[in-house]
Formats: sequence, structure tokens, C-alpha cells
Amino acid sequence: MGFGIRDSGERVAASIVVFLVAAIAVAYAIDRAGFAISPVLVLAAALAAATLAFLSWRAQPCARGDTFAFVAVVAATLAYLVWLARPSLLPIGSGPDLTHHLMLVDYVERHWRLPHDPALGAVMGEMADYTPGFHLLAALAGAWTRTDGLHAAYPVVALTIALKAGFVFLIAMRLLPRRLFAVAAVVMLFAPREYFLRSFTEHSFLAQVVSELFAVAMWWALVVWDEQPSRAAMIFFAIAGVGAFLTWPVWVGPLALTLIVTVALRDGLSLRERLLSLTIAGTPVAAVAAVHAAGRVRAVGIAGTAGFVVWPSIAIFTWWFGVLACAGLILAATNSRARTIVWLAAAIALQAAALFVVAKRSGADRPYLALKMVYLAVYPLAIAAAIALTAVGRAFQARRGGGPERAALRQDAAWLVVTIIALVTARGAWKEPRPARVVSQPMYLAGRWARENLPASCIDYLVQDDDSAYWLHLAVLGNARQTDRTRDPATFEPKQALIRWIQTDGLPFAIADDFEALPKDIRTSVDVVRRFGPAAIVKRRGASTCSETNR
Repeated sequence: MGFGIRDSGERVAASIVVFLVAAIAVAYAIDRAGFAISPVLVLAAALAAATLAFLSWRAQPCARGDTFAFVAVVAATLAYLVWLARPSLLPIGSGPDLTHHLMLVDYVERHWRLPHDPALGAVMGEMADYTPGFHLLAALAGAWTRTDGLHAAYPVVALTIALKAGFVFLIAMRLLPRRLFAVAAVVMLFAPREYFLRSFTEHSFLAQVVSELFAVAMWWALVVWDEQPSRAAMIFFAIAGVGAFLTWPVWVGPLALTLIVTVALRDGLSLRERLLSLTIAGTPVAAVAAVHAAGRVRAVGIAGTAGFVVWPSIAIFTWWFGVLACAGLILAATNSRARTIVWLAAAIALQAAALFVVAKRSGADRPYLALKMVYLAVYPLAIAAAIALTAVGRAFQARRGGGPERAALRQDAAWLVVTIIALVTARGAWKEPRPARVVSQPMYLAGRWARENLPASCIDYLVQDDDSAYWLHLAVLGNARQTDRTRDPATFEPKQALIRWIQTDGLPFAIADDFEALPKDIRTSVDVVRRFGPAAIVKRRGASTCSETNR
């Protein structure tokens, strides 16, 4: 199958994306057909699809260094992400989004179905209608590795981020003349760490982060097609598009617009060839969107909702990244090979503007989804910044005179500039603060035991972080979101919980994240039901109250 794949790195990366999307799509199709999802069947189907793709796409001969560089980029990124989450590899983010995503992961692996009962809206909130790509992958990976979705969630996110960095390198390799500057494009991603790292290390936008892999893979397919039009490239665009939609559909819009512009402006194609390319690339994504949207029209209302997302600023992006990115966009606009960078950046800006208008008309105090578009913009901006570096390097090399020694000096200067940028970004990434753990293995074991042996609505939370309490309450114990107790902030406030347990006549049980750290007045007035390392399940002595209707 003609695809224009240049090396084994591209072949492997594309095949992994096919595996991930096939796993999501097959599991989703089984559920829509009314059957329970079989992890073994899904694994077999995904492996078959990835193997077929790998054997069909023949890589062209190329320098071994290109493949080595791709592997090094992916491996180095993955190693850093493992280092961040060491030693447990459990999710390291915080905030309510973490709990909400883990709720859906828990539901999938307990039922091996997606939520369809309208009554589950009161239990799971918006997650009952959420696109389930990430959650299916986490639950399936937990089953395949004989762990569980909680322990598989972070490795799945880390793998997709590392592979996403690899795709940025592959795109840059096609647009830039030297491998050095393609590596620089990946390094640039770590400059705006708020968008590349903190999206999952702090804010827990897990589905969004995983979907970014598929969006960047769609862009790579467009770059390949623009260089050498082929049906295979459009098929891959469609495959990645299905993955993007089923994981976090917001990214599909800018890529679809970039697809239309790329196909419309490509020279040497007939109208029939253009329409065929658009049909191949767009039909599968549109079909999946129609299937998922059936009965979920109310979910579109999220476009006008508010939420916490930081406003972009020079300080967040760093001034030198902003200068290089803007210069690179100007240079890309004059280069036919790099034009998809400008079109993608413009498409992202256009969708952000549309979402901003929708949010303002809905009365949202912060245009949530409009600001989210910046998370996708960092990828074309990083490659644009690398293009600016390339232009500087070419300017040095264009200087005449000096002989071989001067030429070698100019070559060394290019390495020095990239090395300095790498050191600056690496220093920032190394100093990136590790958030306090919201999720821990001892708390999870305590919560799982409590769910199986105690009434979940009768359990309080003696923990140090309100996000930990929220996670235990909903994702581990399975309590509903639409109850008075869940809506009451005092339920999860650590100081309020301590007061409740110093007083009498409260809930009969509690989960403590660190029993020995509890105030002495509490430790000496409770019975320890079960210990899980530092965590414990305790029981109140004397009178207690509990209503099962709160569950």
C-alpha cells in the first residue's frame, strides 16, 4: 500500500496508533451492539489490525540515524514521564477531573459495558455521555496486564505522550532539512510546560491529552499526503480521526478544516481526486460522530460551559519560544512544504474564536473550551519555532569564506544553540514540582475493601487532601454525584472531617490515609477495622448515624 513512509520509525508509530484506535473502536462497537466487551477479543482484533498495517506499509530506505533518533525521542520522553510518577506509576494529577475520569474507568471494568441507562446521569454526571476512548484503553490495558484500570491509566497516558513527541519529530523531519532541528522541535514542547506537562500532572485532562496523540497523528498524515497524495495516507487520517473523536472530539474540528484546505490547495489533482480524498478521510469520522451523538444532543452544551483553564501569557510560553514560534509561522507561510503548520494554527485559532463567542453568549465567566485550544496549538508552534532555528542556521551557513574550519565552526554553532535550548527546557522540566499525591495504593486498597464489605454511604474520609476524599467517595466507593452529601463541600474538607470525628454521633466508618498522623484524640477513640500500610479503615466507638439513602 503506497503511503510514502520514510523509515521504520514512521512505520512503527503509525502501527501503534492503529492498534490503539482499533482497541477503542472494536470495544465501542461491541458495546453499541449490545454485548459485553471482551478484553481478549479486543486485543486479538487490535493486534490483527496493527499487524496488517505494519505489513502493508513499506518503509523506504533511509539513514539509520533517523530511526534511532525517533526511538531516542520516544524513549527519553517516556523515561521522563515514568520518573515523574515513580514509584507507583499511579495518576499524579489532581482536581475533580481526575476522579470523574477514574469513575468511568471503574464503571467500564466492573461491567464491561458503557453507561447507557439515563438514570446513571445522577450517579456519574456528564461522564455518562462522555466519549470513552481513554477510559476503554485504561480498562482494557488493566485487563491485559492483569492489574486494573487505575494502575493502567497513567502508563496509557505516558505512552501516548511519548508517542506524540515521536510524531512531532516525524513531522519536523519531513519539513526541516536536518535531524538536529527536528529534535529541537520536540525539545520546544517542554518550554510551555503548562500546556505540554501540567495538563495531566496537575489538571488531569486525561482524555484530552490522549486525544492529542491522535490529532497530531492526523496532522502527520496530512503532511505525508501533501508531500505525496495517496489513499493510504487518507485512510490513516480517518483511523486517527476516529480515535480522536472517541477520546476527545474537540480536536477533530481544526484537523478537519486543515484537511479541507490542504486538499483544496494541493496542485496537480482533479476535482474527482480531491473529493475522493475528502470522502476517504472524513466519512469514517462523520459516521462515528453520528453514532455517538445519537441520543446525546444535550452533551453539546459543554461548548458554552465555564471551567478552570489558565489564560495564555508570555510568561507561560516564555518569551524566546514566542519569538521563535511567531518568526517560524511567518517563514512557514512562504514555504509550500511547511504550509500545513500555518493552516493548522489558523484552524485552531478559528475554532477558539467560535468557542469564545459561544461561551460568552452562554454567560460563562471563562471561555473553557476556547482556552483549551491553546493545548493543541503548542504542537504547530513548536515546529514553527524549529523552522525559525533552521533559518538562523542557514543564515550562518550561507556566509562565504573561512574554509573548512569556518564551516565546521558554523556547524558547531548550530549544535550549541540547540544544546542551550535543550538545557534550558530540561532544567525547567527537571525542576517541575511533583504534586502531592491525591491517589495512593494504600488508600485504594482500603477503599476497595470498604466497598466490598461496608455500606459506602456510611464512610467518612480522614485524609489530608480534599481531592483524595472526592476520589475515594466517587471513583473507589462508587457513591453517586447527585446527592446532598456529594454536593456539600464539607464532605471532603479535611479539617471538617477531623471535627466530625472529634465530636460524637457521626458516620460509623472512615478511611484514613495515614492513621499514625491522625490527632491523638481520634486515634485513641476509634477501632481499627483493617490496615493497609499507613492507611486504615476505622470505626467510631459509641453512637453513630448513617442513612443508606445518601448513597
